[in-house]
Amino acid sequence: MNKKSVIPVILCGGSGTRLWPLSRESFPKQFLSLQSEDSKTLLQKTQERISNINYLENPILICNEEHRFIVAEQMREINIKPSAILLEPFGKNTEPAITIASLKALEFDEDPLLLVLSSDHEIKDEYEFIKVIEAGIAQASKGKLVTFGVVPTSAETGYGYIKSKENIELSPIKGSEIDSFIEKPDKKTANNFLNDKKFTWNSGIFLFKANDILKEIKKYNPEVIKICEEALKDNNLDLDFQRINSNIFSKCPNLSIDIGVMEKTNKGFVLPLNAGWSDIG
Repeated sequence: MNKKSVIPVILCGGSGTRLWPLSRESFPKQFLSLQSEDSKTLLQKTQERISNINYLENPILICNEEHRFIVAEQMREINIKPSAILLEPFGKNTEPAITIASLKALEFDEDPLLLVLSSDHEIKDEYEFIKVIEAGIAQASKGKLVTFGVVPTSAETGYGYIKSKENIELSPIKGSEIDSFIEKPDKKTANNFLNDKKFTWNSGIFLFKANDILKEIKKYNPEVIKICEEALKDNNLDLDFQRINSNIFSKCPNLSIDIGVMEKTNKGFVLPLNAGWSDIG
């Protein structure tokens, strides 16, 4: 693999309750096509929109046991052979999932860049999306833990926010070190954030080198690394899938990467995303 290789890590573990009854636990929203003019599902679009990134490798997908054949089939339909499909016995939030994927990625390359994506986002402007991802690759290559803050278009109370240390700009793209993460605000606070260039919506999209994120996870949550290493050790392969040891993984803390690492690290960096992003549902 090229030293600049980028491995997408696609998180497919959502249960789909927010779009019920269209989406349901046995067939969550990321596996649905929500536009009549396009038969592609949200998961398939997540993979296809990044196809023009330089040095892109096949993705690592993380899903639960019940959805494994749906994930494999939807990748087959768009002619993608995943590097791995990792089966979580149960959801433990984003930090354990990213830890497992990072450890797996190091089996393919000595220190790849990881582009962490949710499988249920909609992005309208794919050109702008790729442009900001390329800017993120430059920062992540220098050791930054990059996240992408969506430039607010309304005083939204349904999203978390990222506060940057400096104003961020769209043209040319100018990011900033992260000051803090803010939970979903009330309407008055969201209104105050709307015209302040230090505040963006938290997209949940990340980009970093595998060793850099593992180093920070080990620093702040060493038990997560230890448990995930043990849970992967069996190398329990089944066809195209790899099962994660449920007895060991059950001991892992339920922790988001935002709270576990990004709120604590001094390596966090946010870039502005203005590409028609929405978190479907």
